Amino acid sequence: MNDWTPINEKSPPLGECIICTVQDHIRGRLELRYPVYYIQMPYAEGYAFHFGEIGNILLPDVSEVLAWMPMPTVYQND
Repeated sequence: MNDWTPINEKSPPLGECIICTVQDHIRGRLELRYPVYYIQMPYAEGYAFHFGEIGNILLPDVSEVLAWMPMPTVYQND
C-alpha cells in the first residue's frame, strides 16, 4: 500500500511526526528522512520541515521534500 502524499498536492498536518521522501541535491539521489515535523519557523513567518531535532530545517536547495506520509503504527502481536 502506498500512502505517500506529494507535497504539491497537500501539506502535512502541523506538528505531527511524518516520514518524507527528499531529493538530496548534494548526493543526487532520493532518500528518506524521519522523524520530520512540519511546524512554524521560530525566527521568521511561514512553515518549514524540521528533521530530527527541531533546529534542523530541511532546506529545499539541499533536501527538497517531494512527498510525505504518516509514521507507521507500532506492531501489535495479537
